Amino acid sequence: MKICTDTASIFVMLLGVVIQCRFGASDVVECDHERQEDRGRRCFKTCESDKDCISSKKKCLCDGKCGQSCINPNLRCLPETLTITDGKVSIAPFNRFGAIASYSCEEGYILVGLHARVCQGDETWMGEAPRCEPNHGFIGQNQDCGPPPRIPNAVHSEKQHLVKFSLGTNLVYTCLPGFSQQKEGVAIAWCVSGGAWVGPNMACSTSGCATPPEISNGYLEMPAQNIMGSQVKYICDPAFFLVGNTERTCLKDGSWDGREPSCQQVVCGPPPKIEHAEHDAPKNQFRFLTGTQLTYTCAFGYYKDGTERAICNAHVGQWIGPNMACKARDCIDPGDINNGRRDPGYRFTYPTRVMYSCNEGFELHGQSPFRECQADGEWSGVLPECKPIQCGELGAPVHGTMIGYGVHFGSQVRFICNIGYKVVGSAERVCQADGTWSGQGTICEEINCGYPGPLRNGYIVGRDTNVGDVLYYRCNIQTNLYKANFSAQCEETGQWSKPLPQCLGQCQIPLILNGTLKKERDGVFVRDGLFVNDGFVAEYNCLNGLVLNDSRPVKCQNGTWTFLPKCVPAPCNQPPPQVADGHRVFFHLAHGSRARYFCIAGYKLVNSHRYMTCEFGKWTGIIPRCEENFCMNPGVLESGEVLKIGTHGKFHFSDYIVTIKHGDRLEYRCDRDHKLVGSKGAACVNGRWSPSDKPKCVRWKHPIFTKLWLPFEENG
Repeated sequence: MKICTDTASIFVMLLGVVIQCRFGASDVVECDHERQEDRGRRCFKTCESDKDCISSKKKCLCDGKCGQSCINPNLRCLPETLTITDGKVSIAPFNRFGAIASYSCEEGYILVGLHARVCQGDETWMGEAPRCEPNHGFIGQNQDCGPPPRIPNAVHSEKQHLVKFSLGTNLVYTCLPGFSQQKEGVAIAWCVSGGAWVGPNMACSTSGCATPPEISNGYLEMPAQNIMGSQVKYICDPAFFLVGNTERTCLKDGSWDGREPSCQQVVCGPPPKIEHAEHDAPKNQFRFLTGTQLTYTCAFGYYKDGTERAICNAHVGQWIGPNMACKARDCIDPGDINNGRRDPGYRFTYPTRVMYSCNEGFELHGQSPFRECQADGEWSGVLPECKPIQCGELGAPVHGTMIGYGVHFGSQVRFICNIGYKVVGSAERVCQADGTWSGQGTICEEINCGYPGPLRNGYIVGRDTNVGDVLYYRCNIQTNLYKANFSAQCEETGQWSKPLPQCLGQCQIPLILNGTLKKERDGVFVRDGLFVNDGFVAEYNCLNGLVLNDSRPVKCQNGTWTFLPKCVPAPCNQPPPQVADGHRVFFHLAHGSRARYFCIAGYKLVNSHRYMTCEFGKWTGIIPRCEENFCMNPGVLESGEVLKIGTHGKFHFSDYIVTIKHGDRLEYRCDRDHKLVGSKGAACVNGRWSPSDKPKCVRWKHPIFTKLWLPFEENG
């Protein structure tokens, strides 16, 4: 009988069927069954502790007839109906692994079948659902229950010495002082049909773990307190090796996880690694006792070649075996396809994938473009095939012919239109790799040159514009035909045989005053008022020294002269003359234009001649002249003097000096006992003094000072 060392379980018998009740493992509880075959349900991997379960989500739990198995304690059974006819059902806790579904009937009915069912490890409920039938006064025998289940560190609600209980009795369990009930547990036991107890599903745990025993040839490093989560570390003496886990953790149920390790003098290290294979020992175990045997299993898709067992040698501490290799399964040649290729071409071991693709002009047909070598040595899917790409069928356009035929990739057709029609679209089309025809759709359109457009100063004779039709061009009166294209014909190219001509207007020779027209031109005599053709140039001679108003040729351009000629006085051919110490201002050189003159600062015009005029090509008038503009001497300052301010200081200015230039400055100064009334100085600005008023010197006396103090005599 195997012992449950982690989350343990006990079972009670209901009509020969095992019902599971889980407890905490603060005390050792036995699992009542070795693994038994049970049709209709599935058993999982056998285990002795949580370490034997590969998945971290699974625990080593007792699963009814399946015995100790790796079970996910959080799995859910299929929801059980919450009602039965003439009765009811309750599930606790929820519908997780180990939950109990309890059935009861209404008054006057009796339950036939199981009074309770347990959620098993394969996510099914134990046994079949019971039913409620009318009670006709018969009560089955052996309905009493014997001693109730024993829960470590807990007592039930009835007297503890009682060993017989009637059908339907409910016992409520509570934990002893110092222990607490785990969450998600059932603390009630029911006496059900057949004299069996159902429940409780609970555990009473302490807040710590007992001190683990010492190990031979080694010692323990204990934590300060053996509380939940604390870890104890195992250390071997020199020349000894630890077999098992180096650390164990205190669980919430008061037990230490895993198995107690040992210190051995001869042990084996990590077992040999075989590519694509795993052994059956825990992955975190690195030391093994002598005599330990391991079995290797190849990964999915690989097969064993050789002996899969390894043994730890007792004499040298080394592994003997395994003598095996995990080889990938080979698949046969998956097959080639016509008009296509396969990649890769010659590697067919698991899990190789080969891709199929078609040559240009073909497309792949089949379930999938690839096949995979599977773990069973067979290829997935079926071999695809490459079929030629086809384009839609084309036909000859109306009023035309199609040359060539075919709808497969590479087929080529050409289109030709009847006389008087032209190809619109693509004249040649090819079936492409994407199943479409190159170019655009083709039609034959009647050739029409279209109306050539309006003929200015003229008109067109004719209306039809199809191939072979002819139009005639005519010009209005007093216009002449330029580029003598009197007619044009519509050609097969859709163009007119000759371009549209021009009807250019004639010009009437003007009569101008004071001028004469040159009568002969290239042997042709002309006169005033005559109409001449486009491009004719009229030549004029002006009289009385006059000239034409423009230097350009007088040319006829489509009924208009480049300019209207006139004989006008000649302009001046050069600017007006410059003057010294002055400036000139003028805007153009035409007859009648005037130029204005002015002098720079300090100078003035002589005789006020300010203007010159352009008359018949010459500037007329007296050329202006600028002369220096002096200021008059201010004379003598009575009771004072006049000083001139120069670049090197001030000096006395005499009254006989007459060359006083623009910008010269004077300073006025009075004699002692005189006061200056007026400006202290003056400047010569363009021949005038600024300021213009001359100051005066008047007698002046200082005012008498007032007495600021009084004399004071001292007494001796």
